[in-house]
This record gives sequence, C-alpha cells and structure tokens, in this order.
Amino acid sequence: MEELLTVQEAADFLKVSRSSVYRYCEQNIIPHIKKSFGIRFKPEDLEKWLEQDKRKAILVDNILKNALTNPPPVAIDKAKGGQEVASKLKARRHYTIGSVYQRKTGGSWTIDYRDSKGKRIQKVVRGATSQEEALLALQNAVRKDFFQANGIKEEKEPICFEELAEMYIRDYARNNKKSWRTDESRIKVMKGFFKGKLIDSITSQDVEQYKGKRIEDGLKLSTVNKHIQILSKVFNCGISWGYMKHNPVKGVKKFAEEAFRRKRVLSREQEKRLFTAIAPLHLKSMIRIFLNTGLRRKELFQLTWENVNFENRQIFISDTKTSRSRYIPMNEAVYQEFKALNTHGRRKGLVFMNPRTGKAFVDIRRAFYGACRRAGVKDLLLLDLRRTFATRLLEAGADIITVQHLLGHTSVTTTQIYTMSNPKEKRRVVSLLEPKRRAICDILVTKKKDAHATYSFSVN
Repeated sequence: MEELLTVQEAADFLKVSRSSVYRYCEQNIIPHIKKSFGIRFKPEDLEKWLEQDKRKAILVDNILKNALTNPPPVAIDKAKGGQEVASKLKARRHYTIGSVYQRKTGGSWTIDYRDSKGKRIQKVVRGATSQEEALLALQNAVRKDFFQANGIKEEKEPICFEELAEMYIRDYARNNKKSWRTDESRIKVMKGFFKGKLIDSITSQDVEQYKGKRIEDGLKLSTVNKHIQILSKVFNCGISWGYMKHNPVKGVKKFAEEAFRRKRVLSREQEKRLFTAIAPLHLKSMIRIFLNTGLRRKELFQLTWENVNFENRQIFISDTKTSRSRYIPMNEAVYQEFKALNTHGRRKGLVFMNPRTGKAFVDIRRAFYGACRRAGVKDLLLLDLRRTFATRLLEAGADIITVQHLLGHTSVTTTQIYTMSNPKEKRRVVSLLEPKRRAICDILVTKKKDAHATYSFSVN
C-alpha cells in the first residue's frame, strides 16, 4: 500500500505550520488527496513541487493576492440594535496572511502575522501613515519570511544601467561619500556609453571598450582608473541589492600606478623664490602652513580659531576627507604664523576668510599659479605641497606610520604614494656599500665554564 503523509508530516516536510498547509490546500497550491478521514499527501508529489522554485514564488504571490481581495471586517454596533457600521480608525483589519491595525496610543500602524514556524510576529511599521502602507509592509514581511524559510532567492526584474546608476547616486554615494558629486559627473559619461543596456547583458568586453573610449577622449590614465573603480562599485551595489549576479568589471585590469604617479616636490631653493614672488599676505601664510602641516585644502579653508590651541600648540581637524578627526602639532613656524594672523585675539570664526565674499575660501589656485610663474617654478600643484611635507619628514628621519597619522590617511599604502625619495638621499645610501665606509662586525662566541659569552668586534 502506498505511504501517504498526514498534515503534520507534510508541514514538517515543507517546513511550514499546519495552518499554512491547510491554507495551501484550500487554494489548491500544493498537490493533496482528500480522504474520508482527512487530507493526505504523496511524498513524491511534494518533492516534485519543491523542486520548482517558481511554484514556491507563485504560492506566496497567490497568498498576497488573496489578501488584497479580502474586504476589511465590518464592526457591529450593539448600541444601535446590531446595525453594521464601518470599522473605526484603530480597528484591526484582518487578511489571510495576517492583520494590520493602528495602536490606540501613538497611532502607529502595526502588522500582526505568523511566520513559517507558526510564531506570532508583531511589528510597528515605522513611517507608515495609512492602512495601505501598513498592508504593503505586511506583504513584504510575509514574502521575505517565506522565501527565507524555503531557501528561495527572490530575483528582481532586470533593469537598465541608467536606473542602476541613479540608484547608486541616490542610495549609496550621497550617504557614504563626500565626493559623490564627482561620481555623479563621471557617471553621466557612463550612462551615455551604456545607454539602454540591461545590466545583465554588460560584459567585460563592454567595460574594456569603455576604457578604450575614455583614452581616445584624452583622459589621463589615472582618471580612467577612477572611472573603472566607480563603475565596479556601481555593479557591486547592483549585486548586493539583488539586481545582478556578476560584476563585469572583475578581470578588467587597471593601468599601473607607477606609469602616472606624480613625483613633484618643492625644493628649498624653489621655496625661497616662491615666497619672494607671493604678494598677498594670506596666500603666503597659507603656503607656509601647507608646507609645515600637510593639511588638505578644504581642511585649511574650513579651519576655525576654536580648533587652534595655542596653549598646547596643536590644531584639531574635525571635518576630514576620511571622516576621522586628528590633531596636528604646530612647529615654531606654524605657531608664529597663527600668532601673526590672530593679532586681535579672536576665538571664533574662520582663520582665513575671503575678503570679497566674507566666507571661507573655495579656491586659491589662480593666485598660487600666478606666483609660481613669477618665481619661475614650473609644474607645481597645491597638492605637491602636501607631498613635500611628507617627503621632508621622512628625509629628517620620521617613521612612515607617524607621517600617515599626520596626513590623515587610513592606509600606509596611500602615504607611500605621497612620499618621494630624494635623489641625494639615494646616492648617500648607495655609497654605504663602498669598502671604505663598510663596517664588518664579527661576533665570536666562546664557551666558558661560567657560561658567559665574550664578544670581539673588528672594524675595517
């Protein structure tokens, strides 16, 4: 005789509650047999049904669809002779998958349902202002629970690259990156190249073609690398959000950093000529502070007197690129510079204020490049002053970890990009290999009865 499963055995087999099994049978979702003594199930029929994930998805969709077609309950007012009246605002709305109601205290909408194990779940729907929004939250909660209990990965409909790019800017970049506007401008170019393409249809070859197009447009290799980096992050977000399974940027090689890494530092002689050519006093103060603190442009432009501690001789930087605050000690040159700037003993306000706008400086490159031309200093950027600060510290014997903390880098690898070895220092180190300057230390260990060791040194 063929073995049949009871309702409880079928519930254990499907990993759902008994009530869920009865509900599935009522809707003819799962195969079952009606007997005079109850409902029974064939194990092979349930196994075949479980093998098809689409049927699982149809199951929960049918439940949710049935919930929408169920009308809300009608309240009975006994005071009016049993006359039916519409449910009040805080009345509970019952559906097949659960119920929604508005709390008496606070008026928060709440969902009430049982999960796949039969456990009762009650949750407040934050931000819900209507019954429709609460019902939508109930549907999503039941769907998520059902998919997790049955090991189903919900696949979303394929979207175009433009949609994913907009979602990246709106939901990720604006919330996590201070440079999101730069990402937005670069993504506009990407949207034009990948226009109309579904994200699942984009291949590594397409990314290589995009990389080649950017080179044809005259972009620097370093800028092309940044485009590829942003593109990879967009696809990674698409994977984590369930819109795609593979990142087409994976396997696409970036250009070697050594090919375009900037190595410009300011020499002492060029520094003297530059300060002679600078006319505005505030620009001269800024350049001197840049060279002695390694601050970023925005960090100096936004610096206030509250964060300049003359007593402890240190500067507190709060609004940083990496969102990590840090303290920077003031050497004598920086201390005297801030003293000269604060002749009135101010304790509030910006250290450097644009006299034309009365606000913080936005950019000083025009005045800086003009001074460089007058001084005959070529190919010098403001960022090179920060690199000069780091390089001079290392030449003076500072360890790279300390330099990393002063620059505010999260990784020492980034600090290594900012530092440059002095050619004179390289020649000095290589000269140590000459025989006249080489010291050979021979350690001779002799055993003695008292277990002491004798060391003899010979220097050639």
